[in-house]
Amino acid sequence: MQPESAAPRQLVVAGASGNVGTSAVARMLDALDAGMWRTDTVGPLPEPDVLVTGVSLQAMERARFALVLLARLGIRPVLVVVDDGHGRPPADSRALLTFLRPLARAVQRMPYVRAWRACTSPGGLTPPSGPALQAVNRLRAEFGLAPVPSPKRTR
Repeated sequence: MQPESAAPRQLVVAGASGNVGTSAVARMLDALDAGMWRTDTVGPLPEPDVLVTGVSLQAMERARFALVLLARLGIRPVLVVVDDGHGRPPADSRALLTFLRPLARAVQRMPYVRAWRACTSPGGLTPPSGPALQAVNRLRAEFGLAPVPSPKRTR
């Protein structure tokens, strides 16, 4: 009798802070949305495969705090940095990202998608296209997931 193979564990996505796009990234990976990664809650901490942060210095500082603690636990998630739509990230944030790279399994950039920011339900997200589709598929490839197909164009 063959032992039953365990079902693959669902990917877990957590945010380094709130309002950084955690739910959108989780939806694009068909992953569990763990919300904001916090150490001040009772119970076990989620072990994120993906940690999402924004480009502001405050968001990057929270990512640093989370990545340092996760590294102490032997966990190196993929860090997803979601752009804010205001052009180039601040110099302090870019410098901090250089420090964070060794603490993460990989660093992926996600462009700002206005339709995702305005969406109040992750189930209603507009499918990615253009640079967002490329970023989503790079992230999916990091975990061996099939790419999201390009949206069909209507004429």
